[in-house]
Amino acid sequence: MPDARLHAALAPLFAEARDARTTPGAQVAVSVGDRLWTACFGALDYDGDDRVTASTRYDLASVTKPFTALAAARLARRGVLSLDEPLADLDDASRGGLQGALQLDALLSHRSGLPAWVAGFAAMPDGSAPGSVEARGAVLAVLRAATPEPRDAALYSDVGYVLAGEAMARRVDLDVDAIVRREVLDPLELHGIARRGGGAAWADAGIAPTERCAWRGRVLRGEVHDENAWALGGVSGHAGLFGTASDVARLGRACLDALAGRSAWLDAESFAATTAARAGGSLRMGWDSVTPGASSSGTRFGPRAFGHLGFTGTSLWCDPDRDLVVALLTNRVHPTRESTGVRVLRPRVHDAIVAALGG
Repeated sequence: MPDARLHAALAPLFAEARDARTTPGAQVAVSVGDRLWTACFGALDYDGDDRVTASTRYDLASVTKPFTALAAARLARRGVLSLDEPLADLDDASRGGLQGALQLDALLSHRSGLPAWVAGFAAMPDGSAPGSVEARGAVLAVLRAATPEPRDAALYSDVGYVLAGEAMARRVDLDVDAIVRREVLDPLELHGIARRGGGAAWADAGIAPTERCAWRGRVLRGEVHDENAWALGGVSGHAGLFGTASDVARLGRACLDALAGRSAWLDAESFAATTAARAGGSLRMGWDSVTPGASSSGTRFGPRAFGHLGFTGTSLWCDPDRDLVVALLTNRVHPTRESTGVRVLRPRVHDAIVAALGG
């Protein structure tokens, strides 16, 4: 792998991004075949001297969703649950309501018709701690009251992933944190990826800060950015993982290996079900696919590529035709989510990587 050429291609992009206050720094990991290249750019914030290192952990935000979906695929392969099961059969709390007929696959592929996001965190009782029985009960009550709306097109929904994670937890009798660890993180030895609950004492120089949160009254560092995930204790199906680019890229490599039939972790048929095309849009089960001319993966990834974005400025893209994985982690929401330059930065980074690799 042309390490020097990759670094030379990317360094100016991240220097420009820092000057434009798109993101103060970034990690990039590129996997081609059995080679993994990792590089770090910039700093953790705009004011300090703490440089991004290979061990810096970023809030992965919705890049958590593929981990949840892959855990579900593993459970389905063993017959612990079925992706066709209705929510009511998995979670007693959904019986009798409009959500009860929704199938797990619909929740995980954004075909449930549930809203994109609901401010469940605002229902936390005064004085309750994030993750407490009282807080979780209040938040979940709001999300379980969300009405699914019949529609022809997919609707990206955090609510669906929260409910899917809760349903999996009820079936397995483990919280979604433990399920993802058992089914994905531990077997793939992704030791740089972890979850932390709201308010956990995890704020050190090894964590990239995210937003200055008016609701919590502080700059977030080491606690999940998403408010609903925080109120639920930092453990949910839609957000909550922190990790390094190298470990995120290793997940992508494991997925390409599974798709190619060279994995003991997940068979090709089970993995292919997660990336199979579905009517109504580009979203798959835990993944998005390439939208020609408008993909965050740029213009050079192939038609079979799959990936996912995170609101905090993270992404993972995998191209089976190139045998290529790219993990890009930034904290573009620091100190404010108003920064949107990452929308331009992401495709430029992916195009530069493919060009540097000779493609």
